Amino acid sequence: MKTQIYFNYIEERLAWLSVRITSRGSLNMYDINIHCEDFYMRLLNLLYGWNLVNANTIQRNSPAVDLIYTSGNIIVQVSSTNTTTKIQSSLDKLGLQYTGYNYKFVSIAKPADKLKEHKFNTPSNLNIQFDASTDIYDIDTLLNKIKSLSATEMEEVYKYIKQELHFETDELKLETGLAHVINELSEIDLESNEAIFDTTTYDIDNKIIKNNLAVFKEVVEQYDVYFYVVQRIYDEFDKMGNNKSYAVLQTIRKEYLELKSKFSGDELYKAIAQNIKDKLSLSANLKQFYDDDLELYVDIILVDAFIKCKIFEKP
Repeated sequence: MKTQIYFNYIEERLAWLSVRITSRGSLNMYDINIHCEDFYMRLLNLLYGWNLVNANTIQRNSPAVDLIYTSGNIIVQVSSTNTTTKIQSSLDKLGLQYTGYNYKFVSIAKPADKLKEHKFNTPSNLNIQFDASTDIYDIDTLLNKIKSLSATEMEEVYKYIKQELHFETDELKLETGLAHVINELSEIDLESNEAIFDTTTYDIDNKIIKNNLAVFKEVVEQYDVYFYVVQRIYDEFDKMGNNKSYAVLQTIRKEYLELKSKFSGDELYKAIAQNIKDKLSLSANLKQFYDDDLELYVDIILVDAFIKCKIFEKP
């Protein structure tokens, strides 16, 4: 599912960032922490609908407070040090201007489970609201919130994370056989490689009818002429090692099997196509394509998978 791809990407990036923060902290290099304040400010705003701003824009070097949501009476400290001493010290430093505010602590490097069990003392003269069990956040807290988002909301978070933490993307991506097949397909002059597909031993129409495919019927009729083109690519790919084409086709079949309980007919095809495109976007070896071109190549390999009975039920 698309949301699973989004979540995996977000989880991977946040975990990477926490490791980087911890590693640099052990070397007494804390410059990344300053950038994390703004990074987490925007992330928290996305997740919780807050309107946090950096406290330094209001009061420079504001003690114990990194982010503030004035109209929502929320103050946030973003820290790579997650100890009870750190939190208690921060609470003790809060000034009168934060009377009635809800204090929240975000641990950006390490889990904060034990901190959530601790009892802290809040300044009695400020009426500071702080419940350790709900007002202490760590990476798992944020990921649990992200898991609860709708697909549209999660996509927005995914785009933000990708925009902010894209610098290491190519290193983390893996090469995929699916991307190899798409790349090879893009090198072929399709117009001059059309061939008449022999349907004497395989009735495609019956399979289309059985699976209630109306829109996809047009796609099959348009692209089944490239069945032999795709097969040639698979044959060449198999020369590079055992089970190369089998692995690609099984990747496509797995998407079908995971989605068929939730979708049917043309909606199932659209879901498979979208998931394949999402997987390709995470492939290190995929060339750059316009969306229309990539959609064409995905349609062609899915028609091939349809003919090979890797997706949709046989008649």
